[in-house]
Amino acid sequence: MAAARRLFLCLLLALGGGLSLPAWAATVVFVMSEESSAFSEAAEALANELRGTGHRPQTLLLPLRADDAAALSGTALVVTFGTRAAQTVAALSPRTLVLHTLLPRSAYERLPGRSDDGRRVSAVFLDQPPARQIELLRIALPEWSRVGLVVGRESGELGTRLQASARDRRLRPTLETANEESDLYPALQRMFAEPTVLIAVPDPQLFNNRTISNILLTAYHHRSPVIGFSPAYVKAGALFALYSTPAQIGQQAGEAARIGLISGNLPLPAAPRQFRISTNPYVARSLGITLEDAAVLRERLERSENAP
Repeated sequence: MAAARRLFLCLLLALGGGLSLPAWAATVVFVMSEESSAFSEAAEALANELRGTGHRPQTLLLPLRADDAAALSGTALVVTFGTRAAQTVAALSPRTLVLHTLLPRSAYERLPGRSDDGRRVSAVFLDQPPARQIELLRIALPEWSRVGLVVGRESGELGTRLQASARDRRLRPTLETANEESDLYPALQRMFAEPTVLIAVPDPQLFNNRTISNILLTAYHHRSPVIGFSPAYVKAGALFALYSTPAQIGQQAGEAARIGLISGNLPLPAAPRQFRISTNPYVARSLGITLEDAAVLRERLERSENAP
């Protein structure tokens, strides 16, 4: 409520004082980890949120040049896209607002100095809230109670949060640790001693292009479904996936950026509000699972989240 009042007063002062919004528009710098369609899609959605108030985004691509790095502190807001960009900008410690996007919560929590700047550093995470993931699993697969998680060094905290959420929903979570890629398949064999729903976590050391095919084949051999975190997993053979599009994350980041540029304080770090669900009916039939349509699952999950 206090933040909303502050935002409203800033707008009144700007408009009532005869100052048009574009007159106090600021330069915003986007720092990209690499050239990719996902980062471009998020950046476009974020830029659309800023253009209405006249802010001027410009884009930098890693690696940064010396003059690029020096210029960051002279801007009103720096927005990073991806973990590498977040790590690079955090190491430079620019004295400005910094908003990180399209990175896992675990990567954000390991950034240096993020807690030293109060509300001047924030993020919109890539990964979904654990409670949302577990609630979708409960809605989509009500007859399955055993939930499997394989985590590594980068995803241990996420695994712990998912495990706690599963227990809160009276499910039976099993947590396996694989510190190296070579540990992954023994962990899966132990986990699939009985049919288990495997939740893939966004840990690039374990769940990546080299491993995904074998993970899905191992799960399928044990008659166990896999829940992914991107539509690519569904195309590869996961039963369904819960994810947010880059545009959805970019829009939310744009809203946070506008608040920060007006008030001087960014909203608290947050998971994506909007999300999508993709399903694979062919895998469902092969496993003998009755699975509702993606639109129905999304509607039921939204209704559950909005329930008092």
